[in-house]
Formats: sequence, structure tokens, C-alpha cells
Amino acid sequence: MTQPLLVLNTLVLQAEHNQGKSQLELVKQLLATDCHAIELRREFGDGSLAELDALNALRLQHQLVYFYSVPENLFINQQLNPQLLQIIGEAKLLGASYIKMTLGDYVSGQEFDSQQLTSILPASIHLNLENDQTQEHTEPEKLKDFFDRFDTTKIKVGFVNDLGNWIFVNRDAEMATKTLLPYTRFVHLKSYVLNAKGRPATVPFDQGELDWQAALQQFDSSLPVALEYPTTLTALQDDLRILGGN
Repeated sequence: MTQPLLVLNTLVLQAEHNQGKSQLELVKQLLATDCHAIELRREFGDGSLAELDALNALRLQHQLVYFYSVPENLFINQQLNPQLLQIIGEAKLLGASYIKMTLGDYVSGQEFDSQQLTSILPASIHLNLENDQTQEHTEPEKLKDFFDRFDTTKIKVGFVNDLGNWIFVNRDAEMATKTLLPYTRFVHLKSYVLNAKGRPATVPFDQGELDWQAALQQFDSSLPVALEYPTTLTALQDDLRILGGN
């Protein structure tokens, strides 16, 4: 059985980022896990060319694969985000292979030239759109309508299934996963617990209500799987061992 490419989102070291550590320092710490795929968060960077260059140099030195998580909508007022070319430029400077965004103000059935989007994406970069914790960005039917505009045999534009986010919008994770499975190119793995009022909170994949083993069995085993929840380096290494044994 093929082992998935395990990816570490720098959110795993959120506490250290909050204490003032740069994203470059976080990536250096994550090298201790022997995981060579890192998902950088745009909001964790300082926006400088110097930092982008330094992160790229680290990527080249350690032969890393970068995923670039961007908390922006692909569509604003039903038009492509005017910052998209800048975001792509940042990804190129990082040497990132993937960009992740949310769909945004796309309306099912709207006129949209998919060739326009694919033409501005470099051959080396794939664009993935994620279900987040808001209703407007997480409708499986609307996401499906968008992805149907593209050739599903090509992975230049695809879906990131964040398994721990469906609960926040009262969607059945299994049903949503089945709907979007043909377009899925990447998986975010985390879980959730419900408080006394029935409200969800994010926790590590093996500590919550999500049946993570059954969830992962729905996907092709070659898809990248990212861990995205605040934790510690020691606990993270334990989590990686759990995944490595499955």
C-alpha cells in the first residue's frame, strides 16, 4: 500500500509563532521530524522578499516540498481575486508546488472562463480550494459546480478536503467527501470535540470525534495528507508515528 505524502502545516507550532518566532524558524524546527513537506501560512510571514528568499533557500538546502496556504478567496464579487497574480508570484519565489485558497464569491452556473485561470498558473504550481468553517465557502454543490469546469484528469485545479471543518457547517463529512472525491487532490487531517453547548473545537486527529482511519480510507493513498492543528513538537512526532503505522 502506498504511504501518503505527510505534510506539516506550520500551524502545528502556533504557540511558538505567537511568541514571536518567524515562519523560517518554525520550518527549521519542523525539520527535526524528518518530514520534508511543509505547508506555509501566508499570514505567518512578514511579507518581505527577504523572508521568501530565505524560505526558498531552506527548501533547496533540505529538498523540501512547499504548500502555500493563503487565507484569501479566489473570487471576489464574482471576479478572480485581483491579488491572484501577486499570490502566484510569492509562491514562485518560495518554490512552492501548491497554493491553497477558498472559493469565495462564486455563484453556481455563473459565466467563467476556466482557461483564464489555468493560463495564469505556472506549470509547476497547482491550485487547490478548501472547505473552511463558513457556510458560504463550504457548499459541496457549489464547489462541485466549479470543479466541473475543469478537466478532472488534470490536477492543476483541485479540492482540499479539510476533514475537521465539515462539523463547523453542519455537513456530513462522509457525504461531502463522496461528492467531492473526484476533485480531491489534498487532505487536511484534524479532528474535533463538542463542548457542553454542542459547539465544535479543533483537536489533533486521534483525540476527537472523527473516525480518522475510516475517513482516510475514502481517499487514494497517494494523496498528500497534512496535519493542521496547534500542538507541540514532541506530540507531533508521536502523531507522525501513529500515521506511519497505518
